[in-house]
Amino acid sequence: MKIGLMMAPRNLPSRPKSPAEFYQDYIGDAVRAERLGFDYVWVGEHHMRECQWTPSSIVTISAVASLTKRIRLGTAIICLPFHNPLRLAEDVAVVDAISGGRFEFGIGPGSQYEEFRTFGISPKEMFGRSWEAIDFIERCFGPEKHFDHHGNYYNFEDVTFTTKPVQKRVPIWWGGFGPKNLQNAARRGYHLFSPGSPVYDEALRAAGRDPSQFHSGFGPFLSLADTREKAFEAAAEGVMYFLNFYIMRKNLEGVSPPPEAALTLEKMAAANGPVPPTELAPFPFIADTPEAAVPRLKEMIARMPRKASHLPINFRFPGSKSEDVERSMELFATRVRPFLD
Repeated sequence: MKIGLMMAPRNLPSRPKSPAEFYQDYIGDAVRAERLGFDYVWVGEHHMRECQWTPSSIVTISAVASLTKRIRLGTAIICLPFHNPLRLAEDVAVVDAISGGRFEFGIGPGSQYEEFRTFGISPKEMFGRSWEAIDFIERCFGPEKHFDHHGNYYNFEDVTFTTKPVQKRVPIWWGGFGPKNLQNAARRGYHLFSPGSPVYDEALRAAGRDPSQFHSGFGPFLSLADTREKAFEAAAEGVMYFLNFYIMRKNLEGVSPPPEAALTLEKMAAANGPVPPTELAPFPFIADTPEAAVPRLKEMIARMPRKASHLPINFRFPGSKSEDVERSMELFATRVRPFLD
């Protein structure tokens, strides 16, 4: 199993740092991850949020690429409808060159009502735009240097695409759900940024692909310390904010959930136990000692719908103290990971 670092650079609005500070915190985590033997670093993306969630995962991962030599690098995920696919193809080709061919391209359709509203994109177009954009980007990465594209959403005349990625084919990960989208991802030969699905594996087989050659990845929020109480205290506020970002978001019609749907610290404490990951949507949270975390992680992995190939872990949460993050990463590398392989 490949184990990596999942990063969503952002602030805790109630106790903000400057962007210069919190970006350095996250980039420092990525450098530390390489030193500790982690396999990859993935960076997420959202736009125009109060917490200053990074709107530019490509720029962030480029900074990490310049400071590392071995670790794989990726986006998890880029919200395709909000990007010009030609510019994005150029950025991906360049970051793959800067990293020496270490880049993995995680993509998805977006999910936040406010982003669609401000960018002026109809949520009804989210999937159509995403699939047309990635098909165009893959064409840019292919052998053609000159071509035209005329689609439902994008039109480009006389594309001259000469800066190709280092890798023969940049690995692409689909971050989305729904049977049609999973089938589309399988037909295109994309990996899956989710716990997996029988629909995905069936579609791989129908396309003549071997499911064992395709990856899926999903992981927890993880905080480690010498006591469960200390681990929980170090992470709970930031994880609660992170989860409520999703739980309390408006739907794509702009309607908010009722206030009582929000997670509280009391709910978080009750959920920090041996519960299935799906009971703490959308991500599992484990705050514990290293020894107690091992069986909990194994149980989480065993519950996934398909055999996990990747385990991306969030160690830093909005408002985290760097000493707590460093402790968790060190404890995981020395006292947890050896028992997961």
